[in-house]
Amino acid sequence: MIRFIPVTEITEPRTIALGLSGGSGTGKTFTALRVARGIAKRVTGQDGAPIGYVDTENKRALHYKEAFPEMMHFDFTALNAEGEVVGFGVQRWIEVIDAAEEAKLPVLIIDSFSHAWEGVGGVLDEHAQALDRLVQAAEKRANGRYEVDPSKFSQLAWAEVKPRYRRLIDRIIRAKTNIIICTRAKPVMQKGFSDKAENARATKTRRKDVPWDPASDGDLMFEMTAMVILDPSAPGCPVHQIKVADQFKGLFDQRRPMGEATGFAMAEWAYGQGDAQKQKQVMDDAREIARGGTKAFTDWWQSDAGKAARPIVRPIMDEIQALCRVADDFAQLSDDVPFGVDTTPLDPAAGEKRGDEDMGESHNDA
Repeated sequence: MIRFIPVTEITEPRTIALGLSGGSGTGKTFTALRVARGIAKRVTGQDGAPIGYVDTENKRALHYKEAFPEMMHFDFTALNAEGEVVGFGVQRWIEVIDAAEEAKLPVLIIDSFSHAWEGVGGVLDEHAQALDRLVQAAEKRANGRYEVDPSKFSQLAWAEVKPRYRRLIDRIIRAKTNIIICTRAKPVMQKGFSDKAENARATKTRRKDVPWDPASDGDLMFEMTAMVILDPSAPGCPVHQIKVADQFKGLFDQRRPMGEATGFAMAEWAYGQGDAQKQKQVMDDAREIARGGTKAFTDWWQSDAGKAARPIVRPIMDEIQALCRVADDFAQLSDDVPFGVDTTPLDPAAGEKRGDEDMGESHNDA
């Protein structure tokens, strides 16, 4: 029976899925542990609450066992108990999440989830095997009569592999415990120099100004509650914010390392408490004022209400400036001239000349 439930009757907290990606030396492991400690404290109401840790990095997390004695460690390798290679297939990851829920862990760190994508038995490995099998079958059918092009079978191989991987992503999304997913990131070839540099090739996983390519599926990144890429220039800091909702933008300061307070505040939001929702409303109000143009926003910014809102609004100032520019440009459009440009033919014999000054006067008259 299908029943739609009023949200006022839903009291169970939301869960957090935080994505941290970065290259070597960016502080992924330490940052994940600090944030997890804050989440666990808010969920349980206790200091030293357990933190689940799935370690695929040759027990690297144990480097921090003195600093985080509450860590509950699981050494996740490509081998089974008998020493046989079983890889990092989808079902093994699902079993890990099931075990974390059964243990009632308040938070689970997976480091590194890149093994699910590019490790032995991971998605790319399965795709290669499926592709090889399809090509061999096609070559058998061809029996030497024509040459088989392997690239034509790549999509068929993905159609076989991706649904299984999607089940894992859905399991992460529906987890009853909070999850922090760490992935590796590799530098991307750049073109241009200094502040004009941008990525030489586009991908669906990042903006042009983010010089890192996470070793994971692009869909996973955007399924996260929040997703950031750490940078070696500022370890632990959310320098590249791929997906950060308004309610978290005040927490993710590009100049300040993420820590226990970050996790605690995110968990507060998950429990419907804290100031996250109020801060989002302040940002929305600021956007609406910016749609009135630079003068309207400046007047508000200098008012008592604007001064009180400044710490909340500063993380979205680039967006605010863009909204003001659009509003200012629109205000310059003439109601009598389409697109704000006078297209009346000039009469060279009369010595008519339309310069920037003339057009500016036309705009001002409008």
